[in-house]
Amino acid sequence: MNWNEISAAEAEKHPAYGFGGGLYIVYAITLIWVVHSAYIVFLDTNYELTKSYGYENFTMADFTSFIQIMLALPFLYLSVTKNPVMPSVSVSLFSLNWAIWFTFGMIRPEAFAASVVVSAASLFMILYLMRSVRVNVTYRHRVPA
Repeated sequence: MNWNEISAAEAEKHPAYGFGGGLYIVYAITLIWVVHSAYIVFLDTNYELTKSYGYENFTMADFTSFIQIMLALPFLYLSVTKNPVMPSVSVSLFSLNWAIWFTFGMIRPEAFAASVVVSAASLFMILYLMRSVRVNVTYRHRVPA
């Protein structure tokens, strides 16, 4: 898609400007992902959830869950502050998270279903951040040509 650059003032007047629409869905998915990962790191002391995914290396599960929390935090902050680097940073971090989930999901058959769900959600989030008019107007100050 071709885009035309606009000023920040013009972007603020555009109907698609602001945090809303599909960004609420992306934000909610990210919050669920953070809560899930935080549960594994801090509350899954008997590793019941971790075991349900078929993992036997609990240290690796804790480590990857901690990394996933760290990968989500920039999006959670940058999106609500309307920082112009949010789309680029978030696409990179969500892509890395996708690779982590997909890799570990493929290792253990028990985690395959979760890996497919996370892959679909990650693909949706990445494509939304790359192609959304709202994201482009609000963060990149550009409109469709």
